[in-house]
Amino acid sequence: MKINYLLGKKSFAILWGLLILGLCIGCQKDLLQTGNTDDLQTVELKSVKLNNFMVLAKSETLPIGFETQLAPYGQILKSMPEIGLVVVKPTTADFEMKISKLDGVMAVVPDLTVKWIEPTNFILASKKFLKNSNAPSIGNAEPYFFYQWGLDAIDAPEAWNMGYTGKKASVFILDSGIDAEHPDLASNLNTSLCKSFVPGEAYNIDAGNYFSHGTHVAGIIAAADNHYGVIGVAPDAEIVAVKVLSEYTGSGDFSWVNAGIVYAANNGADVINMSLGATFNRNGFYLDENNVLVKIPAVYLQSLILAQQRAVNYAYKKGVVIVVSAGNEGSNADGDGSIFRLPAELQNVIAVSATAPDYWYRDLMNGVSDPLLDIPASYTNFGKSLIAIAAPGGDFDFYDAYNWHWDMVFSTISEGWGWAAGTSMASPHVAGVAALIIAGNSTKMSPQKVTQQLLKTADQIGGNGISTYYGKGRVNAFRAVTE
Repeated sequence: MKINYLLGKKSFAILWGLLILGLCIGCQKDLLQTGNTDDLQTVELKSVKLNNFMVLAKSETLPIGFETQLAPYGQILKSMPEIGLVVVKPTTADFEMKISKLDGVMAVVPDLTVKWIEPTNFILASKKFLKNSNAPSIGNAEPYFFYQWGLDAIDAPEAWNMGYTGKKASVFILDSGIDAEHPDLASNLNTSLCKSFVPGEAYNIDAGNYFSHGTHVAGIIAAADNHYGVIGVAPDAEIVAVKVLSEYTGSGDFSWVNAGIVYAANNGADVINMSLGATFNRNGFYLDENNVLVKIPAVYLQSLILAQQRAVNYAYKKGVVIVVSAGNEGSNADGDGSIFRLPAELQNVIAVSATAPDYWYRDLMNGVSDPLLDIPASYTNFGKSLIAIAAPGGDFDFYDAYNWHWDMVFSTISEGWGWAAGTSMASPHVAGVAALIIAGNSTKMSPQKVTQQLLKTADQIGGNGISTYYGKGRVNAFRAVTE
């Protein structure tokens, strides 16, 4: 497998791309967070595509005959009886008005397509070897273990040394698909359960050596202990890829995500990881799959929230721990009632903020024995009302043109390995630790108990109580399985 290292002008280009990405996210945040509707009205708005609709029943499960009521007005594309939701393609005029008048209908809302993950800048693996800074463990046999500062930050090697590796725990990864043949992932991947809800796209991504969001997330959770490449937080856990976002655009319909949650709950998931998110202004403004500002009636947003909350509640009641990324807008959720972040602000989810080292590579080169690995990432969303816990998400520092990437998170990509940064990388660290807890317990643990264990054993690096940036603290794998 060919491993490349991007040098010279390409490194400058990627660094510049990261800076531009940060600036663009900042502009979007400012635009969506304005409390003045007049300011938003000055933006040239595009019309929202209203192709398919989600119809929510008043009851949380579909009543008998509900689909029969809808059939005369449209083609039923998908039914989720567990959460009282049907996806319909209209075949009559005034579909929304007619359906909303039917008995048992609570809401009719467009099945919006949203960009749930942003394109990620990354660089491929270097052949340069560094002195290993992680504690001695099974990870030492992995060639790229020394790049994985995040495992050191959360004391994962110490947990493995106590025999906790996630065996018999199942983590469902709702994302953009996976490289199913990747040598670090294939042995832990349950291909019989993997599924795609994205029309025309398989869960197994296209061949080629490139960045794959879902593959990167999967490696953080459960790259195998196989003396090859990297190692995951829970290297013996089972992983299942549930494709709910396009691998090409990072976009997906709300119904795809909701269906993925229900599917995972119905197929034995212990943990769901969702490194994805969509941000809405409560007035109805949001950025569509093309990052164009559009507006929907505010009542639609409430229905979208309700539909996804139902899916999350269903999984939670089925015993699933749901871990989600907090988002990368660098915004403070406290006191900001104008914004709603899905799924991070839903109930029964664990929202994760991102931490990063402070010039880890420099400290490593200078022989610093205890490098600082826990500063808040520059981009992470924060706020006591949002963040439950923190975990390594990485960042980039201005070392020089060749070394700025070392503070990012190193994991699997399509047909290789590479660095990336984001709360998308923080969430799977927590999901992996949740798998360690569940697998190490002799009896079935409820999501409440797993969450309590994660939070009470986190390192309170931000002070006692709930921290603005760290929530209950930065996750600690060793303490989570031994205390």
